[in-house]
Amino acid sequence: MTTRNRPPCGPYETAAEVRAEPLVRDTYLITRAGGDMDAENQRRLLAACQDAGVRLGAYDRRILAWLAGWEPETVQVVVGLIGRAAQGGRQSAPS
Repeated sequence: MTTRNRPPCGPYETAAEVRAEPLVRDTYLITRAGGDMDAENQRRLLAACQDAGVRLGAYDRRILAWLAGWEPETVQVVVGLIGRAAQGGRQSAPS
């Protein structure tokens, strides 16, 4: 699942807003079903970068792997920032 056809998430004013995001809830459900939270978080971060057209280097990937170790709420905020930044860049680019 990618975030490609989803509008960017956020901006967020509260932690409750982030916790209410479907991708955050889904990550916890996947984990409760025996999935790997870090792997799911990393998948979401990589998908956000891919959807935004971000080219990644080895060190970028290393940092994303580190970020994936945080709770899904933190990952969601970063995913939202990436998506909003990409959308803003597309909106400001000349046609």
